[in-house]
This record gives sequence, structure tokens and C-alpha cells, in this order.
Amino acid sequence: MKNGVLIASLLAMLTGMAIAADGDLGVTTDVTWVSKYIFRGFDVLDDKAAIQPSLDFDLWGTGFTAKVWVSYPMSGGTTEGGNSRVNLEEWDYSLTYANSLMQGDQMQTDYAVSWIYYDYPDTDSTAADTQEFNLALAWPEICPFGVTPRYQLIYSWPAKSGPPYRDESGWIHVVGMDYSISVPGFLPENPEQVFTFSMDAVYNDGTYATWNSTRYSGVDHDWSHILWGLSTNIKCPYTGAKITPAIYYQTSMDDSVNEEDELWTGISVSMKF
Repeated sequence: MKNGVLIASLLAMLTGMAIAADGDLGVTTDVTWVSKYIFRGFDVLDDKAAIQPSLDFDLWGTGFTAKVWVSYPMSGGTTEGGNSRVNLEEWDYSLTYANSLMQGDQMQTDYAVSWIYYDYPDTDSTAADTQEFNLALAWPEICPFGVTPRYQLIYSWPAKSGPPYRDESGWIHVVGMDYSISVPGFLPENPEQVFTFSMDAVYNDGTYATWNSTRYSGVDHDWSHILWGLSTNIKCPYTGAKITPAIYYQTSMDDSVNEEDELWTGISVSMKF
């Protein structure tokens, strides 16, 4: 029922915008496999893999996009904290507006403002669902050496009021950068192969809660982790699909978020229509 209401609302919004817009509706499909599902530093499935498909709608060139993203655990059982992996199936619904200021100038600022609803269909909404406001900023022209600094401001809060342990509203700050290098490609469709290195340092200001088998515990107000990533895109011949392999390493700094450093990989296949 929750999924149906949200999807119906999105479809109504899309229909209304279609009447007012002259451009084409763009759709991107993606299927991603990850060897671990790490979210904001938390090891959600306790070292187990997930398959994560999504549909992304470019709303007629207006700058608005709508997205439905799903995470399916690929293993059963329970996590170390006692959570059923089956109950950690996740559906996310987001609406984003993205644009740029001062395009072409050294101080060009790319920005994206998003609202996201995190839905766990196998768990009571009062115990699990959250919402989020998300502001992402990037400065692609400010550094002469190809480094793109980034900053992300996130505010998360429970979607519905519930027991006291749901008092987990708060802010997250992400300071990061991307750096891309090009090498000769190995396929005619990829004359240049671009590898992107990324780094994000995350400050969690007491957001979310963790389960330790007997009770929920709050998260410290501290720098929680640094995330390192390396990825590249490979364009497939004939189909136009894009394959993106990636590898990530997390340096964990706050035990209330994650007591271990993490290493995982991912691969996604996407097509744009």
C-alpha cells in the first residue's frame, strides 16, 4: 500500500509536468550489484551482497528528475545486530532539481536539491522509514588540475512518529572531491578510457540509530568515516549500454557507525532511452 501511494503520486506529478512541458521524457534504467551494501558508513547487510535496480526519469529537460531505487538483499539470515536481512529490502523514491550557476566561469557551481523517501516494505513504517533533504554542490572549474571539490548537506528525519528510539533526526555533512584521468581506450566505442578517483569525508551529527541485539543506540556527533572510490565507464558496442565497474574502501573512524574498515566492489549496467 505504501509503495502504491508513492508511485501513484509520482505518476500524477509526471502527468502534470508532461502537459506543461515541450521536451521529451528521458528514462535511464540501471541494475547494480554490490558485494556489500554500505550506506553512509553503515554496513547494512553485515558483509552480504545486494542487487540494486533503479529507474530514473528526466522530466522533459526541466531540470527535475524522479527516481525509484530498490535494494534486494542476496542473502537471508540475520545481521550481527539481529536484523533480518529479508526485512532490509529497501525502496527509495526521490525528486531532484539540478542546475548550474555562473556556467563557464571559474566559480561555476553545480547544484542539486533532492527530497528522498526511504521505504522498508517488510517493516512497520514507524520503526524504519525515513525522509531526507539533500543539497549537493560541486565546483568543476575552480581547480586547474582537474579536481572537482564537492560538498553535500543532508538532513534526515523519521517518516512517521514512533517509539523513543526513533529520535534520530539530524544533519550529515560530506566534504569530497573527484579527480579524473584519461588513458587510451581498448574498444572502438571507447577511444578514451576515463578513470575517476573520489574521496568523501563524512561528519555525522548524531543522525540514525544502530541496533546491538538488545536496544537501539544513538550515533556520535563526530567524523564517522572517509570513503575512497575508483570507477570507470565502458560503453558497450551495438547496444549503447554503459557498464560501470567500481571499487571502494572505507576508513571507519567512529565505532557508533562502523567498527570496521570496509572493502567492497560493484558493477552496474545502465541504458538511457
